[in-house]
Amino acid sequence: MKQIPLFTNQESKHLDSLAISSLGFSEQTLMGMAALSVFHANEDLWKTAESIWIVCGSGGNGGDGYALAHTLFQEGYDVKVYQTSPNKNNAGRFYESLVKSTLSKIGDLQKFESDLEDGETDSVLLVDALLGTGFQSPITSQLKSTIEAINDSDVIFYRLSLDTPSGWDPYQLGYQTKENHVFVYADSIEELGTRKWENVGYIYEKDNLIPRYYESIGFPIRTHLTNIHFSNRFYLEPDPEKATQVLKRKQKAHKYSAGSAMFYGGGEGMEGAILLSESAFSRLGGGISKVFSPSKSITNLVLKEDLSKMALTSDFLSMVSDPFFAKTKTIVVGPGLTSYPKGLEGWKMEPGKTLVLDAGAIPSNGTKLPIGERVILTPHVGELNRMTGKIHNSVQEAYDTLISFTKEHQVYVLLKSFVSLLVCPDGTSYVWESPNPKLATMGTGDLLSGILARYFSLDLDLSVPEVVLLALSFLDQSKQLEEPYPTANQILTSLVETL
Repeated sequence: MKQIPLFTNQESKHLDSLAISSLGFSEQTLMGMAALSVFHANEDLWKTAESIWIVCGSGGNGGDGYALAHTLFQEGYDVKVYQTSPNKNNAGRFYESLVKSTLSKIGDLQKFESDLEDGETDSVLLVDALLGTGFQSPITSQLKSTIEAINDSDVIFYRLSLDTPSGWDPYQLGYQTKENHVFVYADSIEELGTRKWENVGYIYEKDNLIPRYYESIGFPIRTHLTNIHFSNRFYLEPDPEKATQVLKRKQKAHKYSAGSAMFYGGGEGMEGAILLSESAFSRLGGGISKVFSPSKSITNLVLKEDLSKMALTSDFLSMVSDPFFAKTKTIVVGPGLTSYPKGLEGWKMEPGKTLVLDAGAIPSNGTKLPIGERVILTPHVGELNRMTGKIHNSVQEAYDTLISFTKEHQVYVLLKSFVSLLVCPDGTSYVWESPNPKLATMGTGDLLSGILARYFSLDLDLSVPEVVLLALSFLDQSKQLEEPYPTANQILTSLVETL
């Protein structure tokens, strides 16, 4: 599995320093490389603008802005540059002086806001180079005024931020009012040198994830990671082709080698949830499974659907004493339950099995978790808050909580959201950033549990991160459905057809 690292702002600054101290780059060279990479990555975008305005801060981010302005001007574009104050480092001052010598003048922020008031509608492409990864909140009143002007202006038709949207801080989302948390509403972000952890999940009032593009400028990402405190955060990149191929049965498969699983859930009136989860497992190639439920109706419901299936009314502890349990690698508990199963608290699972906990099997804060080599919890945000006793308003806040939670309880947690996050007991974490509006319907969590069970049941010795990547990649193929608002069952049917 290819691992694409994410870096915190502090780690990014450290890598920047290492590029200079260990590799021998000059800061001036790195700024020039950053500017050229942004210029070439957006050549089609520049052509759409009557004028390109660049607002620069006094740090390295501002230096990148000056270097970009110089390149744009030399390539024949109409460019205006504005600044908060003169640049503070030598490299930034070098590019600032180039801009002054070619454009003759650099405006201040008051001039910028005045020019915005006089500009023509949709005539300006704005490059935000005000605040970079070294930004510490809160911002000044002048910067707040400038950022608000950038967001509100109808003169600007596109906002491109270098490295990060100025003022953005995912840790302020919960306790700051919207008026106090002021940041640039970027239409795209150019991440320079490293992919930024703090940008993950960047979203604003348009309710869409904003595209981020990564430009490599030679930072020592592969050669010097041992020299910094690296947080082990990675992207999961979709791999739908492998996800499909892995599920296809081998010619010599039998019912146990094709995968076995047990499912417990579906309280009275909620039986459909556990049946959907089991159906995902079996229709995607699972060899043998059995459904257990506290519902007295479960056997009739299962046999009505398929006479070849097995079901039993049972409590949780009776399920684990069933003869089928010893033959089964994977257990799913929770879909369709409204309360934590009696007997699951502190239950010890024998080695070689995987336990997937979802919905009603997501414990409340203070409840003892089951114990085992591979226990994976799959909460949505509300369930995460209940499970930890904390409110989380961003992926970054959830990560901070889950790093200690997963280590303490020796479990894996897959947080399901518009940006999903897998945190492992050893501190390694993976981000899935592929929002899918087709999944915004009831039952898709039950569907995911069944898909996870299918991959876990395969005799391939897959790690938990590998299984999560395959399951999310496979489920993500529902984006191709023509039905704008499919049901979970329709999604399952379409996934079966891909096999």
